[in-house]
Amino acid sequence: MKWILYVLAGWSTLVTGLFLASLSSDHLIQGLVMSGLVIPIILYLYQHVYRMTGVKPKTPVYSWKRLHHFISGVILAIALATFGFFIGNFLGWIDFEKWQHPSEQWFIALTMNILFAFFYEALPEEFGLRGMLYDVLRYRFTAWLSVLLQTLLFVAFTIAVAQIQVLVGLAPGVSINLFYIILIFCFGICLQLLRLWTGSLWTSIGFHLAYLEILRFAVSPHQYGVPPIITYHESVPGIGLLISICMMIIGGIIVSLVILGAKRFIRKST
Repeated sequence: MKWILYVLAGWSTLVTGLFLASLSSDHLIQGLVMSGLVIPIILYLYQHVYRMTGVKPKTPVYSWKRLHHFISGVILAIALATFGFFIGNFLGWIDFEKWQHPSEQWFIALTMNILFAFFYEALPEEFGLRGMLYDVLRYRFTAWLSVLLQTLLFVAFTIAVAQIQVLVGLAPGVSINLFYIILIFCFGICLQLLRLWTGSLWTSIGFHLAYLEILRFAVSPHQYGVPPIITYHESVPGIGLLISICMMIIGGIIVSLVILGAKRFIRKST
């Protein structure tokens, strides 16, 4: 039953890290606390997981040698979001008005948020959830069941932190509702599938980071004190944001399933 202890240890590390990081209002401190606590513990637990499974890969999924897959994740997210906007425009749901030339202030805000999102969200969450927790679950269950269970842990992790914040008198970092639960459930599946077909955790890290920055700086209006680079008119308020989210997440799932299916077909054919 060691695997259960490792699941609990990894999951509680993520919950503790995010809660402690949320106690500060400074983005730099939040990122340092979250990654500074989670990454060393997850890497330490990974060594025990390898001993439990009896298998230590020559090139782990988090290895720097797989870092080039980070670019693959970023490009895929950008491509899917762009494709979604063109579909929305073709169907008349959104009407592009102008492309806002990025200002120096926009680039500074983007750079600062990339660093924050990388260390506070993308890196620790992917290492913990799509990395170690999935590998522990995969030791005990089939791949598809492990994907599902990891995703449920992702949802539970988000809800748990929000509830702890409320219990101690803090404003929750996210608003928990049915739409948000469905959103992060699908997002968790998408990110896990990306790791599966590339064999690299850096793909999901890159996709996760690009997803956040696209929503914050290309779509959402003035969320971080700078105007979005795309100005458009919506037939229904919020449809542009919804198209971007759905195309990146659902599109990412479809692309991953097609590639995984193709790889499985090729293996059976040879």
